[in-house]
Amino acid sequence: MKMPKNYAALIFIFFIAFLAGRSQEYKFQHITTVEGLSHNEVRRIVKDSQGFLWFGTQNGLNRYDGYRFKIFKNIPGDSTTIVGDKIYSMVATKDKLWVGTITGLSIINTVTLEVLPTPTILKTAGEKGMLQLFSDASNKVWASTENENFLIDATTLEVKPILEDYKVATVAKGLDNVYWIGTDKGLLKFDGKNNSIIKTYDIGAFNVYGLDEIFTNTYGELWITLGSTILRYQSERDRFVEVFRSDALNAIAQNKKGDIFFGSYGSGVLRYSRDTGMFVPILANPENHLSVSSNDVYEIYVDEEDIIWVGTQEGLDYYDSSRHRFNSLVHLPENRNSLRSSFVQNVFQDRDGTFWVGTREGIDHVVFGEGYSNPKITHIDMGSIGFESLNKDYVTSIYRDSKDRLWIATMGNGLFMIHEKHKHYKHFIQDDGNATSLASSSVRAILEDHLGRMWFGTGGGLALLNDQGNKDYSFENFGYSKMTTNSEPLNDIYTVFEDSKHRIWIGTNRGGLSLLQEEGGSTDFLRFNHNPTDPKSISNDEVFVIYEDSKKRVWFGTSAAGLNLLKEDGRPEINEGYYFQSFTESDGLADNEINSILEDDEGDLWIATNTGFSEFNANTETFTNYSTYDGVLKGKFRKNARWKTKDGTLFFGGAAGINYFNPNNFKLNKVVPEPVFLDLLIDGRVIEIGQQLDGSVIVDKPLGSGSVVRLPGKDNRFQIEFASLTYASPIRNIYAYKLEGLDKDWRFTTGNDPSARYSKLKAGNYRFYLKASNNDGVWNNEPIYLDIVVRANFMDRNIVKIGIGVLLLLTLLLGILAFKKYKNHTKLKESSAKIKKSHKPIDPVLNEENLEKIKELDQLMEMEKVYLDSELGLGQLADKIEVSANHLSMLLNDYVGKNFYDYINHYRVEEVKKRLKDPNYQKQTLSSIGGDCGFNSKSAFNRIFKNLTGKTPSEYQNMTKD
Repeated sequence: MKMPKNYAALIFIFFIAFLAGRSQEYKFQHITTVEGLSHNEVRRIVKDSQGFLWFGTQNGLNRYDGYRFKIFKNIPGDSTTIVGDKIYSMVATKDKLWVGTITGLSIINTVTLEVLPTPTILKTAGEKGMLQLFSDASNKVWASTENENFLIDATTLEVKPILEDYKVATVAKGLDNVYWIGTDKGLLKFDGKNNSIIKTYDIGAFNVYGLDEIFTNTYGELWITLGSTILRYQSERDRFVEVFRSDALNAIAQNKKGDIFFGSYGSGVLRYSRDTGMFVPILANPENHLSVSSNDVYEIYVDEEDIIWVGTQEGLDYYDSSRHRFNSLVHLPENRNSLRSSFVQNVFQDRDGTFWVGTREGIDHVVFGEGYSNPKITHIDMGSIGFESLNKDYVTSIYRDSKDRLWIATMGNGLFMIHEKHKHYKHFIQDDGNATSLASSSVRAILEDHLGRMWFGTGGGLALLNDQGNKDYSFENFGYSKMTTNSEPLNDIYTVFEDSKHRIWIGTNRGGLSLLQEEGGSTDFLRFNHNPTDPKSISNDEVFVIYEDSKKRVWFGTSAAGLNLLKEDGRPEINEGYYFQSFTESDGLADNEINSILEDDEGDLWIATNTGFSEFNANTETFTNYSTYDGVLKGKFRKNARWKTKDGTLFFGGAAGINYFNPNNFKLNKVVPEPVFLDLLIDGRVIEIGQQLDGSVIVDKPLGSGSVVRLPGKDNRFQIEFASLTYASPIRNIYAYKLEGLDKDWRFTTGNDPSARYSKLKAGNYRFYLKASNNDGVWNNEPIYLDIVVRANFMDRNIVKIGIGVLLLLTLLLGILAFKKYKNHTKLKESSAKIKKSHKPIDPVLNEENLEKIKELDQLMEMEKVYLDSELGLGQLADKIEVSANHLSMLLNDYVGKNFYDYINHYRVEEVKKRLKDPNYQKQTLSSIGGDCGFNSKSAFNRIFKNLTGKTPSEYQNMTKD
């Protein structure tokens, strides 16, 4: 039976839409002219033999080290610049980059960055557009203009014409010295040893001005994009078959998994899945900032770290899996298949796999496809069972007990029970006239203990459910009493937890921690409170999170003082032998406010804080922190909004939605970094090769391991910029450096500021060592180094010092003689020679420029308030006013009289003071105001505020109220 065409078309469209949904696993970061790229239309991507990435655009050439761009453009009449800015082809050989432009070929020495003179090539090829370049390990470069083709020796630059009767559009290397060449007369199978054609395949003409490509991979396969078709070679039949059609196809690349990516002009990126044999479109989506920028794609390149680089008409995109380990579910106002609210208070997975998501505006159901793909989200209407208010309630906890009853707790509307099997629905609230009603209508925690009893933590104390049968329920409530120290320490309960020893722990807000103790029919509570004089007491009285790991260790998360581990071998006369070991920001924790804890399958704890995740190895007591840079949602995580699935996937809810991820799927980056020196700067200005300062050449060749830097005695302050040439999460790279002769230990910096600064060095010889790690902590084996020679000042030389000493002695003797000669004088005028420090004259032009930059900086602070960004660094601020970090540091010190941190924190403190006086912020907490004003932790906020004002934030707030 034939399917009607319209139905077939609908199914096809649905199928493509489904595949497009699957393609969203590729989340792209974007680089444009805003980040320093010379032009947004990126035509070619190449990595050179040093490890730098090069991007050829329609307005210049760009070298990229992971942090910075160095741009090369044509300067008319200057033969030391590239011959043109519109780049159409590019290839790298040993220490050379071959750049084909619309006006000819340029060759750049990638070590010295000089444009090499090429008289032989210019004589043979002229100034014609270089449309195709190809190179392989044979040290030959294939080069083609519209009508001519050449083989160029990559070392001698000797040029030989080849295939004079063909127009060559693309070249690829096959097996056994065989080349596949796309020409205007079809595909050639070419013998590279004898320079002869083996066979011609009549599959169509290749367009030298088109984007057709030939690609051979590690599987021995041959793929071709020709016009709008993808062809694949069948070696057993020696023929090509069409496997897919799309808009103008071009670039081809392969990742480590073996998937193949095709670029197209009009249909984005196509991914061929080796697992399924299917082609999946990866399309631009204006509503998704992590989609590919444009459906007009020119180039695709996959590097050694499996990063996919895509050159488009609207910028450079790249997919770096290390920055997208964390998936998310969020609220999208115009999308029904999204969470109903950004604020997720609870995550619970039911027995059938459905996730219940409690938000501040009701409940959602989430059902995932295979591999946690294609989530289907349903906004549950609780009005159908008489719980209409739940559609808008602030849901704090959801739990299904052993009797198949579903419990839903809310922040202000009590507790709901749903027993679907028996069609039994119950709503519990606090009733002042009924002592056996729920302790409070504000319910935060639900626990079923090993005896099947149901406990509820509320704003009015601890409530125990009494099931009296016949659908009749009451509560026994336990609360704070001034009459006894054995009562609950405070009624404001946020968590109730039973550990493997059947101990029930209760965490409160400002009341500390308590342990439920039942004996002989009586119930009391052992209290644990923070004692500033006892380092073994719990670190804070705001205990919101309790968790037990697979090794039976019990952990307590506080709101302001980090993580606590329960210890049980203390003195029995104090808290029955219980005490605590704490871990805070000073130990490497991202933030001291703990919101949730889960353990992964390897035994590491994942701790949700206000600034992201901290992965904690309890055995080594070390933290690895993840933030929005890694794909973590912005905003605070919510207390105890977490879930772990059977396969090890972790879910955390927060103010911006849900992050979910499986640490078992994190791939370790094993690529060893290759650190390089980039630039030497003095007073914020790059020192060029051969440049003189105080009459001497500072560097006479490109900076590399073993290079010598010669500094004069009075201008020996300098900055060295460097990179690791690993591009996976480069901000997470760590650099260790040491100036031997000055530093006793290694100093460390990160990808936020990959540079080192020194000043006021004494005359002598130093050696600067540098080593680097990639984003996953893999270090290079041997450090690279520079030799630094600081020449002595004239005044520092021994012979000068001796001469000055003799002169002073003679002056003294002459003075004594003069005193004796004129002793009748009542007053003797003393004279002494003083050696004044010479000052360099102020350059009025430079001084005026610096004052303008200070004015621009002040406007940036006042108008844009960039200091509100807690991750703002010296380098980022310098970029905003278009100066180097070192120059900005000089401006702040010399013109403002403050270092970077004092300068930024001054504005942050002033902003906090304004908000504390503003009635619009009265309902906001102090820590929240501090976070909004740029402080990344409560402790830093308190310390800096007090240093600058003499008062803590709370003292200042009370003063303004008074």
